[in-house]
Amino acid sequence: MKKWNDSAQMILIAAFAIGIGIVVLTVMLNNIIYAGNIASEANIETNVFDFTNTIKVTILAYEKAYTGNSIDSAYMSNYTRKMSESHAISGFIFTLSNDALKEPYFTENGLASGNSNWTVAERVNKTDIFEIMVNTSVLGNETNHFMVEAVDQSGKLWSLTAYNSGSACLVNVTDSNDTIIYSSSYGIGSTLHLNLTNTTSSFHFNSLTAGKQYKVNIVNGNQTAGTLTLSGDLINGKPFEIKRYHVINTTMSLNKNGHLEMNVTIPVTLPRGQL
Repeated sequence: MKKWNDSAQMILIAAFAIGIGIVVLTVMLNNIIYAGNIASEANIETNVFDFTNTIKVTILAYEKAYTGNSIDSAYMSNYTRKMSESHAISGFIFTLSNDALKEPYFTENGLASGNSNWTVAERVNKTDIFEIMVNTSVLGNETNHFMVEAVDQSGKLWSLTAYNSGSACLVNVTDSNDTIIYSSSYGIGSTLHLNLTNTTSSFHFNSLTAGKQYKVNIVNGNQTAGTLTLSGDLINGKPFEIKRYHVINTTMSLNKNGHLEMNVTIPVTLPRGQL
């Protein structure tokens, strides 16, 4: 009987050991699979970061190469050469090309097909310079009027609308109650120079936004083209500046072992189109 009990105990111990081994093996396999997944995800994130970083530094290069009416081709050639050398270390072939400078639309990316309703700057404490040059030859009608507005948490503080009435270009400025406080007409085909922060102007931007914390929005930005200059201070005390004088389409590609890893065309608003 004792021998039988000893044998039974050994069988139980062996079964328990086998069970523990299976559990340990399962945990190890799960850890290996998890580690592999994490490594794979890390590689993907690294690639995404590399591509995003390439786009960011290329935009910065165009901002530095912008001379006012053209792009410094020598600067961009040198930039392209250095980027090619940098990516060649990882086995990538980097190429860069662009089209000509164009007048930007008042959309977020500067193209007629871009986002028409967007925020130019937010958390603004004070605006020092706000100038808009509007090309009236491509200005929409009253239904599709172009609008710039200053808005805080309580609602609209100030707005300016511009549209083609068929016989003239009309500009209206309204206050927080949508009351028209200034109106003027201009010839169609001309370029409107609207200096909104000029203390001698009738646009009332400074007086209606003074002491407020607000954001500046553009509505129906695809209804006209032109330039924009906006600068001032944010609520954190930091200065900001946005200048949109031209837009240029640039195409970047990364090729590795004959496989196209990235091929993207993006518009760049110059000299500094975004915060």
